[in-house]
Amino acid sequence: MFRMLVRRVGSWVRRRRLLLASLAVVLMSALLVFLYTRTEVIDPEVRSNVLLNLREFEKLDAEWDANLLRAHTGRASVRPDLSSQLPRMRILMARLEQAAPLTGSRAATEACADLRTALRNKEMLVAEFARHNPRLRAALLHMPPAVADLKTEISGIEGALAPAQFVVRLDTTLNALLTDILRYNIAPSPVLANRIEEILGNVAAQEIAFSPAVVDKMDAVILSSRVILEKRPLENLLEAQIAAVGSDIVLDRLEQEFERSFTTVLLERQRFRGYLAAYSGLLLVLLAYAGVRLRRSYRIIGVVNRRLQAANETLEQRVAERTAELQAQSVQLERLAQHDSLTGLINYRQLTRLLERALARADRRDSVVVLMFIDLDGFKAVNDTWGHATGDLVLKTVARRVQARLRAEDALARLGGDEFVILLEDVTSRDGALRVARLVLAEIESITEADGHAIRISASIGIASARGQMGAARGQEALLAEADQAMYAAKQAGKGRFVVSEQAQWRDEDDPVEPTLEQARRERPKEDAAGSTGTGTGTSKADADRIG
Repeated sequence: MFRMLVRRVGSWVRRRRLLLASLAVVLMSALLVFLYTRTEVIDPEVRSNVLLNLREFEKLDAEWDANLLRAHTGRASVRPDLSSQLPRMRILMARLEQAAPLTGSRAATEACADLRTALRNKEMLVAEFARHNPRLRAALLHMPPAVADLKTEISGIEGALAPAQFVVRLDTTLNALLTDILRYNIAPSPVLANRIEEILGNVAAQEIAFSPAVVDKMDAVILSSRVILEKRPLENLLEAQIAAVGSDIVLDRLEQEFERSFTTVLLERQRFRGYLAAYSGLLLVLLAYAGVRLRRSYRIIGVVNRRLQAANETLEQRVAERTAELQAQSVQLERLAQHDSLTGLINYRQLTRLLERALARADRRDSVVVLMFIDLDGFKAVNDTWGHATGDLVLKTVARRVQARLRAEDALARLGGDEFVILLEDVTSRDGALRVARLVLAEIESITEADGHAIRISASIGIASARGQMGAARGQEALLAEADQAMYAAKQAGKGRFVVSEQAQWRDEDDPVEPTLEQARRERPKEDAAGSTGTGTGTSKADADRIG
């Protein structure tokens, strides 16, 4: 009986101990899970992604504002796309809204909502801006050439047919109209608008003295002026409303809230990591007896870890090497995208970039930009006679010699085939540009041998120039087209010469204009006796360096 009682008591004690041990294991496991969960509240990678999304959003918003500025000034060669950033910005906005609850900050959530509202308001205002801008942009681009064309028209036959007082009055009125329109575009005011309306009334009143063709051009100028009067204040108001949206301010506030919230969460994570470390140490003490039995297993695990670490180091080294290779390839591809593979000169794409910047600088400085379009004469015969290898050598020689005659800040580009383009900036006189053209012709004509073969080549050069604001308004495409047309005029005049475009603009505007195609043809016999027009061999490299 007593033994039975002892066995029951012992069994009850064992079951109680087992129950307490099980309960202790469950509580310890639950505490361990809790501490581990608190250390993994936010992954640092999530924080990095959120901040990267914010940076990208800020960049796209800045690009959006830049496109609005280009549309306002009308300086871009093509109409800027005012909605290209929106799809990506909407994606980034959705990501930021998803990340805001992770911070546990109400301020971050509110900042996200404010950013969503600012983006929606800005999108609507930009859409309204894009609806009005094309007509204003077209009118601004139309006004200067239209006024110049009308002035040219009345100074010709139309001016001889109409009464002199009407011609003089219209010319003076057009000058005043163009000046006031340009001022109004920069700083519109009611006083200036009333004055422009009076000028337009004077222009309309003088239509009775001119032919229908001139009247149509006068009506076109009046229509463009009225578009500017209507659209410029409206566009300025829309731009002010877009600026008042304050998307950049909301972005800064959102970034600050994310930074503060993430910092708080990460500090809490570090604190719980300390708790977890202390608790893990306690578990290691309680489980010390298991360490003896598992020592061998730990040794095996240590060996595996060292191997994994070595493999990881090798992988990191390979990744670093591959990254360096990719960066080198990226640099090489970027150079290939901007330079001609045969001659090493810049290509058409890079030339247009440099020309756009040069025209912008000329606009600010009221300086002259010159383009020389070069086409080799006799190059096809070299290719057909001696082969493409010799032709390639000739192209390299031309590139090297012409480049040697230019200043360090000048640019020489190869457009393809045997076509080259020279870009000169800050040209102070027409004579300086012509000296460069003569040097280039002399250098090309002095190439008489390639790869042991006797050759004979020359060049036809078309010269175009643009000055200050009017030159920038014409744009790079028009300047290239004028140089190309002048080059064809040089070929038609007998090759081996240069011809200056009739639209060329110089600082020394009173100088005589370079011969046109018809003048070059009439003077061709005299030039053949004395040498090709536009060539010269007595000018040193210092002349080219001075360019006027």
